[in-house]
Amino acid sequence: MEKNYKQYTETLSSREKTAAIVWLIIGILQICSFAGVICGIYNVFASFSRFKQAKLVLTPYSGFVKSYDKWLTNIIIGIVLNVLFGGVIGVACSIYDLIAVRGYVLANKEVFDAIEADPSLVQ
Repeated sequence: MEKNYKQYTETLSSREKTAAIVWLIIGILQICSFAGVICGIYNVFASFSRFKQAKLVLTPYSGFVKSYDKWLTNIIIGIVLNVLFGGVIGVACSIYDLIAVRGYVLANKEVFDAIEADPSLVQ
């Protein structure tokens, strides 16, 4: 059975966009609350990075899978910051990042490795 490689990148892009929107909303709410300004600024920055990443995954790049593998540290930092300043929703979104985004890439590592080796598979 032939794999639909494009579907994998589109699913990942969709998950990145979902995470970006949620992080943007959380960040804005935290900035407005003044109590979580630092965490809010961090989350808004993370959101813009995720919108950029959502576009990048549609055109695979060298080191694609390794970049997701290295996300664990950033996710842990996000969880800690949200536990300290942000609250339950931020922690939940960090867990989404861990499982639905990073976990998806690592669970489908062979597919994304193939795409990285031959980007024409998604065209």
